Amino acid sequence: MLVVIPHTPYGRLGALLSALIVVAAMIGLTMHKDFYAGIRRRDFYAYYTNLSNLLVLLYYALAAPQLYARAKLRALIPHVEFAVMMSILLTHCVFHLLLLPNVWKGVKGMARTREYFILFADNLIIHYLVPWLVILYWLLCSPGKAALGPCDAAYWLSVPLLYLGAVLLRARLMGNIAETQSPYPYPFLDVRSRGAARVALTCLMLLAVCLLVGLAIVAALRTAFALFGAGHGFVLI
Repeated sequence: MLVVIPHTPYGRLGALLSALIVVAAMIGLTMHKDFYAGIRRRDFYAYYTNLSNLLVLLYYALAAPQLYARAKLRALIPHVEFAVMMSILLTHCVFHLLLLPNVWKGVKGMARTREYFILFADNLIIHYLVPWLVILYWLLCSPGKAALGPCDAAYWLSVPLLYLGAVLLRARLMGNIAETQSPYPYPFLDVRSRGAARVALTCLMLLAVCLLVGLAIVAALRTAFALFGAGHGFVLI
């Protein structure tokens, strides 16, 4: 259930949550890049997970303070923060629903070494902790949500669309991703094994689901505002 909360008491909560998001994203990306395991991974940003976590980090650490500090830019906040929230929500959902079973198979027989615990911790942080902190921030602290409309459910799709275009172009130009046997970061994007038609259908279905989820969230939000009024969380970063 979406709860609409008056903004006055929630400045400190927003500041705390935004700080936790930045710290968690920094730690998760550093661990995922295997600095702690002594390995520097190449082709790190071929993966949507890493790019979406980087987007979150850059927004809350650099862009958000500028948007909140300048009155002329504050109208952009609800639209940008909805796109950021939906982008990282996609990371969580795709990992949890499509990739987690294969990850569990891969780690099932692994020895409980330092690398094992790094793998477990960084997957927990970047696929679960960061997305849910961002969702919590958006629900409780993001201002101006009454301005969101159906168009916002479509606008944010530019993020995964840009990623799809870039990753498919990268596969043609640069070949296999380092330390893998495929130029594609995810099995469901592998044109060589699945064929262009199946990959295109999968992508269209994912984008359609993303659009429907965005529309459902906006509809629920507008219903909540109609029932409870136009109060909303506000954050002072």
